Amino acid sequence: MTTAHLTIDKSFRGLWRQRSTRFVLLAATGIASTLACGSDNKNKDDKPTAATETVVAPLLAQPGADTPNGLSIPKGVADWGVVGVAARRDDGTLQVVVGNETAVTAARSGEVNPWPDGTMLSRLVWKAQQNPDDASTIGPGDFNLLALMVKDSTKYAADGGWAYGAWKGSELVSPATADFDRACVNCHTATVPNNDFVFTVPGALPDPATMAAAAPGGNGVAFPSKILDWRVIGVADVVGDSPSIRVIVGNPTAVDAARSGQTNPWPDGSMISHYNWAVGDNAASDEIDPGTVSPGDFNAFTLMQRSSALYPKGDWGYGVWVSTALNPLPPGGDTMCVDCHTTKEPMRDSVFSRVATLPPALYE
Repeated sequence: MTTAHLTIDKSFRGLWRQRSTRFVLLAATGIASTLACGSDNKNKDDKPTAATETVVAPLLAQPGADTPNGLSIPKGVADWGVVGVAARRDDGTLQVVVGNETAVTAARSGEVNPWPDGTMLSRLVWKAQQNPDDASTIGPGDFNLLALMVKDSTKYAADGGWAYGAWKGSELVSPATADFDRACVNCHTATVPNNDFVFTVPGALPDPATMAAAAPGGNGVAFPSKILDWRVIGVADVVGDSPSIRVIVGNPTAVDAARSGQTNPWPDGSMISHYNWAVGDNAASDEIDPGTVSPGDFNAFTLMQRSSALYPKGDWGYGVWVSTALNPLPPGGDTMCVDCHTTKEPMRDSVFSRVATLPPALYE
């Protein structure tokens, strides 16, 4: 086991106390305070500005309706690629930022100031919930919100080039008032004018050449070549001695199992990975909400792959590729993973991660 891997592993066993005060879960008091961006950053951009803080929009009864400014829920938004992640203090949520192809290409090439026209960024938001089987991990509870930003520098020039949408809860209820998006516009244009009005800091990832050349671990588990194409199945805020923020993704077999609830046991062929970042700093909004966790330096890709034939002890093989150099586990380096998962989580197919449930309309 490398020193770097031991450091990462300690974060799973750390105590919640280091950030427990951040997770006093506060209920949202209205769609204006929830939708106005709720970005993956350290600001309360879901809190109305002074000009709009008295506006609390009523809700439409029709699930999934277009917003009053004409935005629709993008088809297959839950299958978009990962751009960023956040754990917010002010509203007690965990959030994964995903993007359409234009957004993902821009994020991974660093071309985000400005973001190109055609960019669509969406936040998948869950209420934060303590993982009952892992004191160091805060995971996803109920689905809370789908938020959307759409870039068209001509059509939305008066609002900084962006339009904003939001759909609340598992029913994806749209706000009803025509001026529902003013809190979003006012917050973004006032707070981050030098960042193309976007709070999101994309999570750093290893370069493609390093990923293509990544060596298998000492136990023979290979680095998945399509790992950046996998889809979101969870999110985790890990606290303790080495805190981290993570997006949990899966290959198609794992994604299908997660969405159908067939995860105990997971089917053979399932592959589950954590995109793992150190806790970072979003300087654009520190003074507004300094407790929010954003992705910092890239820590590792982790991997669990299920095969009852190949892995008779616990049915899973484990891989870890550490730092942007993607250093793999040495021979025998997976022993701690196997022992921990099989001993501490035997009743849930040795998997600690909780699936982040999504409304089916987001992926059907």
